[in-house]
Amino acid sequence: MKWNRTVSLTFLSLAIGFFMWGIITTIGILTYPAYNNIYYLIYVSAVPLIGDLLLSRLSDISLGRKTTFFITMFLYSLGSIIFIINSAFLNENIYITLFAYTIATIGVEGEVPVALSLIAELFPLRYREKMLIILPNFDNIGAAVAALIAFLTYYMSSSFVVQEISMGIVALIGAIVAIIVRLTLPESIRWLVVKGNINKAKNEINKIKTDNTYTESASTYNISKTVGLGYRYAFLVLIGLSQYLTYGLMAYIIADYYFKGLDLILVVFYANLGASIAGLIAMLIVDRLGSRRFALLSYFGGFLTMIPIMFFVVMFNKYVTMFYVLLFLNMMFSELGWAVRTVYEPTLMPTASRAFMIGLVRLPIIVAYTLSIYLTSSFSELGFIVYNMILWGIGALSSGIWYIKGFDTNKVPLEKITGEEKVLIKETQ
Repeated sequence: MKWNRTVSLTFLSLAIGFFMWGIITTIGILTYPAYNNIYYLIYVSAVPLIGDLLLSRLSDISLGRKTTFFITMFLYSLGSIIFIINSAFLNENIYITLFAYTIATIGVEGEVPVALSLIAELFPLRYREKMLIILPNFDNIGAAVAALIAFLTYYMSSSFVVQEISMGIVALIGAIVAIIVRLTLPESIRWLVVKGNINKAKNEINKIKTDNTYTESASTYNISKTVGLGYRYAFLVLIGLSQYLTYGLMAYIIADYYFKGLDLILVVFYANLGASIAGLIAMLIVDRLGSRRFALLSYFGGFLTMIPIMFFVVMFNKYVTMFYVLLFLNMMFSELGWAVRTVYEPTLMPTASRAFMIGLVRLPIIVAYTLSIYLTSSFSELGFIVYNMILWGIGALSSGIWYIKGFDTNKVPLEKITGEEKVLIKETQ
């Protein structure tokens, strides 16, 4: 299939969803100074597990991709409304803030495994890897926009209330736009087939079918290595531990621990700006390098860029403009590492349980991240940086092992990667 109007609307719909993810996640982090409580950070870091596991499971079992999206949109719209009301009229009550953030985060976080599944299952094969990179990159763009809004409003008003209301309004506007666009969103044809709903699958095909088709050479589809589901899961967890923890700690938590006022917001802004730019670069190089070499570049690059940050902290023992430059570069590699994850997570998992397996990959990762927030709260700046270097090393080692034992997924149909080809043919017959 070539690119068409339906695919364009799907792109817009998913881009808004990932953008909302970045906005709402950043609201939770930048609200921290209003409470200055370590347990606040621990809570907002653990809540995403509910959405990752619950909504992804419902999507796989019965709801499908499209219906799940309407649930997620309702949740983060409601959370945004409560957040605005609390900031404007209820004196930033911490319990109401956490309630609003919980509802909104379950929505945006629960949408991520489902969105990645839909991208892999629906987008034309020639664009799949690029879309699995550029669409999740809207999370970084959303986070950078939220940080910029927070910077400007706090700079002009010196008020956390004005800052929070402004970010909440942006989140609500994004939710409204998403609802309008998603009315035309198609359901995943692959999910419908696996569930045995062949007639509805054919109806969805008619919505997106075009006269012009694109066919890859059969040689492109060759996979010479067999890697079991358990090995795939372990690989995804290890690179996820490396990327998720280093991104969260270096883009957000380091700001809350060691920075104040506008400097805190600038750390979040520069980190996500670097990640946003790297997402565009990643989209251009992923198919040229192949997914295995792309993984090596991402995680070894992330490890190496931690070295000048460590020396900077040792030599200066304080943060100046150069720290923003070094953080910007490191977060570019963090985005490349995130791109590796978003390419591999949906493509390595079977269709019947794809969204839930993506959520299940995040279970040990988010638990480790939550524990790390508490653990690193007593670290010195140098200890904090060394801890992140170790995490990057885990990702580099894991990507090296996958380079030897794994395979490239670029432009390989999902059924050939997961071994579901015979099942798909049987169902459609």
